[in-house]
Amino acid sequence: MADIENTPETPQEPAVSLIEAPEVESVPEIGSTPETGTEPSLDGLRAELEMTANALRTSEDLRQQFHAQVDDAESRVKAAEMALERERVARRHGLSDELVPFLRGVSAEELEAEAQTLSKHLSAGSSGFGVGGLDPTDTNSGGVVSRIVRAQREF
Repeated sequence: MADIENTPETPQEPAVSLIEAPEVESVPEIGSTPETGTEPSLDGLRAELEMTANALRTSEDLRQQFHAQVDDAESRVKAAEMALERERVARRHGLSDELVPFLRGVSAEELEAEAQTLSKHLSAGSSGFGVGGLDPTDTNSGGVVSRIVRAQREF
């Protein structure tokens, strides 16, 4: 352990010396023709330009189609999330399936407020018997219910 601490650190030399770097071929100047000896023809350049323009138009069309599909998918996801939130709010407040379409809020807070209002009005109408008439299971009616039922059977 003592030997490691007492050894002087020597800097490592680079693997390749900067002086011995290989020579780089000269870079051709802009606008110079290739050394193959053949100059591209004007018709060949026009054909290549037309192919490039067609590829660009095709890629732009594909990009627009892709963005339209993404926008459509995002709107469907948002509609599904709102429908799910309506269902959750309706279940939380004890609303039936028939009343879910009446929840028209755009945000969760608006849906909550509408569901509270609907459930408040529904619970007010269902207190006690609330519908009037006689209860056929009532044994304290003094036989009135059974007489009415017998009278209707005679006809």
